Amino acid sequence: MEKDVRFRDWLIVAVHSKDLDDLKLETLSRPSMVGKHVVPEDLSGMTLGQMLDLQECKNGEDIFYRTCEVLLGMSRKEVDDAKAVEVVCFTGWVAGRIIWINSLFEGIKLSPTNEQVKAGIMKLNFGVFGMIDWYAKRMGITDHDEVLGVTWMRIYKCMEIDNKSEAFNRRLQKVYVDQSKIKK
Repeated sequence: MEKDVRFRDWLIVAVHSKDLDDLKLETLSRPSMVGKHVVPEDLSGMTLGQMLDLQECKNGEDIFYRTCEVLLGMSRKEVDDAKAVEVVCFTGWVAGRIIWINSLFEGIKLSPTNEQVKAGIMKLNFGVFGMIDWYAKRMGITDHDEVLGVTWMRIYKCMEIDNKSEAFNRRLQKVYVDQSKIKK
């Protein structure tokens, strides 16, 4: 990709040459600018709502426009006029970071106990709404939409704290059970 090619011109060629299917977006690095917009150093300020909005994007040209609109506030015309290399690299960098963020959330999930599995915990998968509802209850928020304005990092940290506390309580309960067996 030539450095000075505008995004709209690159997109026309890319769509017809099937370059969009071959891009490994998530491997691209962060540009410092997209058009006249400064790219943030990281995505720690991204809200849960923004993240969900971006996760709903399918591959194709929409992902480029939505990423720039949601995170940088760019109009379609601004994206079209920006350098293609900036738009494509930014979109790819964001895609890679969202994959990483999702892996963080997966990494803090607690494995269910045997008793929880027997009781049917695996049937209690409420997806993203379950996470929104959990956070709203945890923080005393009555409007679920308010949670969409919270940064993903804050939600992640609260979930990490709760899961670590739950893991501790499980270990503590096991210690109590083991001690009671010794006394008998």
